[in-house]
Amino acid sequence: MTDIADRRFQLAAARADFLEGGLDPGRGAVPGHVVASWRRSLSCGVQPSAVESPYFTGLDFGSRLVRCAEPVMDQLVEQLGALPMCVALTDGDARILVRKDGAPSFARVADRHSFAQGFGYAERSVGTNGVGTVLESGRSVEIFSAEHFVESLQPFACTGAPVRDPFTGRIEGVLDISCYAEHSTPILHSLVRSAAARIEQDLVADRNQGQQALFDLYSRVEARGRGAVLAVGPRIVMANTRAQTAIDQSDQAALHDHVRFLMVHHARVDDRIDLPSGTRVRLRGSTVTAGDEVAGMVCLLTVLDEPGTTTAEAPPRVVDSGTPAWSAAAAAAGAAVDRGEPVLVLGEPGSGRSALLRERFRARHPRGTVVAVPAREVADDPHGVAARLATPPATPTLHVLQEIERVPGAAMGELVGALQPDGTRIGTLGATASGTAEFGPFHQALLGLFTTSVVVPPLRHRGTDLPALTAALLAELAPHREVHLSREAQRVVAGYRWPGNIRELRDALAAALRARPVGPIEAADLPAYCQSVPRSALRPVDQVERDAIVAALREANGNRKAAAAALGLARSTLYRKIRQYGISG
Repeated sequence: MTDIADRRFQLAAARADFLEGGLDPGRGAVPGHVVASWRRSLSCGVQPSAVESPYFTGLDFGSRLVRCAEPVMDQLVEQLGALPMCVALTDGDARILVRKDGAPSFARVADRHSFAQGFGYAERSVGTNGVGTVLESGRSVEIFSAEHFVESLQPFACTGAPVRDPFTGRIEGVLDISCYAEHSTPILHSLVRSAAARIEQDLVADRNQGQQALFDLYSRVEARGRGAVLAVGPRIVMANTRAQTAIDQSDQAALHDHVRFLMVHHARVDDRIDLPSGTRVRLRGSTVTAGDEVAGMVCLLTVLDEPGTTTAEAPPRVVDSGTPAWSAAAAAAGAAVDRGEPVLVLGEPGSGRSALLRERFRARHPRGTVVAVPAREVADDPHGVAARLATPPATPTLHVLQEIERVPGAAMGELVGALQPDGTRIGTLGATASGTAEFGPFHQALLGLFTTSVVVPPLRHRGTDLPALTAALLAELAPHREVHLSREAQRVVAGYRWPGNIRELRDALAAALRARPVGPIEAADLPAYCQSVPRSALRPVDQVERDAIVAALREANGNRKAAAAALGLARSTLYRKIRQYGISG
């Protein structure tokens, strides 16, 4: 015990010298990685005298990482017996996902220091600690007593180890053991590293069949030494060193987004795309399947010497897109319109299919006319629609047949027969359809009229476009008003999958503007369905409770203490229900 007391005194003195700008503590009793962490903490503006851990909503407490870690954590707690301590698991951003307690008394102490589920312990917020410092250094660490940057954490010792994805090497989270400083022992460091290694083994075993198949093909291709190799799945990206260094960091998200789009529509690809920076790359690859599911795509990547098409050279557009798949669709549709050829646009409802045609046509014919022809109009009067389409217009006109797969087969047959009684080609025509539509024989006959088809990506594959799309929609919905999304609202918008695509985003923003007509739109102003847990997944009583919480947060301008008081709930209960329902804001 005397040795521990002496060590605590030496560390406290070295820390005081450091904070006062005195001697470099690295030359004394303080390990180098701790000194480096102190410097980072100081540069981030962490106050050594006090700290408040940030709380996060929308975390995935049932993730694969948690599922694999919990049995190991339970064994670790049992192994440590009655020692006053806790074992915690965080995600890759130092946010606590689960905590297992060895003694109720220590659990209460951990709660008082906000070392609890949902709270963040990143170094930039809390200073040197056994979670954030692991993520900053990329290695396991022990932080003892006054090695903590913040005074309130100095009664404790913590030891943490990174949990890495065995396939990508990326740190998925941190496993941490925290106890009182007087109970610290080097054995805890060995135990936490061993436990982290077991979690990594369980992550390998937990890989689903598709992810394993994707990794196997990636490994085989990469082993051939054939250059830059990239593998992309719905939730995973693997790239060798050549692929990582060939593409700028700013282009990588757009590249991954494009590959995810390709793998849904093509079994094999040989594609040239322009990235946001103007770099042009060639992708050659094939999809990986497991059963009936597409697990991902493995590609060989080549940076081409020929220049890409930059944004400045692209035709004007309503919202400038950073998504290669959308840019490629816009370019192909624009080229067809310029040639006066019929063009078919495939994609999900609400994804901007008609808007793309309208935009491309008006870029070519600023004074032209665009006429939307709904499916029900074709169904009701196919001969009348055909007559209008075949009549030469006085000004350049584009007719857009919307959702052609919804037109009954008989009506479609009458439309095609009336359009081409003598086999002549009609004028400027556009059409939209679902990318998964099954066309009957009459629809196939209509498709024979088209010379070009393009596929537009859904909104969930256009993450880089969301800020610009949101700004454009707000400007349309609230002209001449100062409105914008707060940072938390932006996170909600970015985290929702938008199954209704741009149309649903527009409706959500319109609802938010009704709640807050001017100024920054907060997360609570957005409809409840935008939050992480779909309302449809809740029981009716839970839907009522969740909507009441959302309304209370909105009325309190996001102040949770005030919202809890208005609802008659304890603040801890409100926090638990916010986590339960996945409410952001």
